[in-house]
Amino acid sequence: MSSSVSSLPAEVVLDPSEASRRNIASWAVTAACLIAFMGVGVVDPILPDIGHRLGATPTQVELLFTTYLGVMAVMTLFAGNIGARLGRKRVALIGLALIALFATACGLSGSIPALAAFRGGWGLGSALFTPTALVLLLALIGHAEKAIMRYEAAIGLGMSMGPLLGGVLGAHSWRFPFFGAATLMLLALASVAAFVKVPESKDPPRPVSDVFRAYTRPAFLAVGLTGLLYYFGFFLLLGYTPLFLHLGTLNLGLMFFGWGILLGLGSTGLAQVLLRRIPASRVVMGALAGLTVIFALLGFAPFAVGVKVGLVVLSGVLFGLMNATLTTLSVEVSHMPRPTATSAYNFLRWLGAAAAPVSSGLIAEHLGGKVPYGFGAGAVALGMVITALAAGQIDAARSSDPHIH
Repeated sequence: MSSSVSSLPAEVVLDPSEASRRNIASWAVTAACLIAFMGVGVVDPILPDIGHRLGATPTQVELLFTTYLGVMAVMTLFAGNIGARLGRKRVALIGLALIALFATACGLSGSIPALAAFRGGWGLGSALFTPTALVLLLALIGHAEKAIMRYEAAIGLGMSMGPLLGGVLGAHSWRFPFFGAATLMLLALASVAAFVKVPESKDPPRPVSDVFRAYTRPAFLAVGLTGLLYYFGFFLLLGYTPLFLHLGTLNLGLMFFGWGILLGLGSTGLAQVLLRRIPASRVVMGALAGLTVIFALLGFAPFAVGVKVGLVVLSGVLFGLMNATLTTLSVEVSHMPRPTATSAYNFLRWLGAAAAPVSSGLIAEHLGGKVPYGFGAGAVALGMVITALAAGQIDAARSSDPHIH
C-alpha cells in the first residue's frame, strides 16, 4: 500500500490480518496525534506565570505561540515533499523526536528569546508530524471523512488534556509542563515506531508551486481563506485569554480542559450529524456566526469572570465543529492530490494562527485589554462572508468528490 493519499475506497474488503494491522497502526497514529496536540495547549495555563517569572510583556509572552505557529506555517509548504523523499513514517518519527528535543530545551531555558526560539523548533517538529499524520490516517483508514473525524477527535482530546497537564504540573513550576510534554512525545514516537508498518511512498516530490496552484480553484481558496481568518480567532482565544481573565494556573488548566472536551465532541459527533444533513457551507456559516457573538460578549459584555469562563468553555463546541468541517472541506473540494491540498490548507490556517497571539498582545498594550476580542469577532465574521459568497461552489465541489461517501 502506498502512503500517498489516493485513498483506498471504503468498500474494498481487506483480509482480516491486513485489516487488523492497519487498524492497530491507525490507532497508534491517533494516539500520537493526541499527544502532539497536548503540546499545543500545555503552555496555555503557564503563560501568565512565565511572564511574571521572566519579566515579560504580554506581547513577548505571546511569542511562544507565534514562533511555534509561524514555523509551522512555512514548513507545511515543504512537508509533503519531505514525506515523499524520506517516507511518511520516517518523517513522522523525525517530527516527534524534534518536538521532544525542543520541549526539553524549553524546560531548561531561562529567557523569553530562548523560549521563543525553542518553541520555533517545536513548531518545526509539529509541521513535519501533523500533516504527515493526517496523510497516514487517510491511507490507513481508507475513508476521508472517517479519518478526518478520528484526527479531529485526537486534536480535541489533546487540546483538552494539554492545558490540564500544564495546569497541574505548572502549579509546581512553569518548567514542569515542558518536561512532561517531552516525555509524552517520546512515548508517541515509540508507539508509531512499533506499530505503524507501511511501505514508504514512491511518489515523486512535487514542486512547491503545486501548493499555490491549489488556490486556483475558487472553492478551495474560499475554504483556505476562511481557515486563515478562523484560526486567527481560534488562537486569539487560546493564546490571549489566559492573560485576559487573570485566573490561577490550575484554574486556567481546568477551564481549557472543559473547552477541549467540548472541542472534541463538536469535532466528532456533532460534525458527523450536521455534515450528513446540512450543506457544509451552512455549517461553517452557522458556527462562525455563533463565534462572532461569543467574541463580542467576551470582550465587551459586562459579565463576571465566571460567566466569561463559561463562554470560553461553551465556545469549544463551535470551534470543534469548525475544525472538523474545514479540514473535511480542505481534502474534498481541492482538485490537487490530497497531500498537496493538505499542505496548501495548512499553510493558510497556520499563517492566520501565527498572526493572532503576538498581534493580540500588541493590540491589548496599545488599545486596551478588551479590543483583541473585537478583532477576533471581525476575523470570524469576515470568514463567514467569504464562505457565503462561495457557498454554491464549495457545496458543488464537495458533492463531486469521489471519496465523500
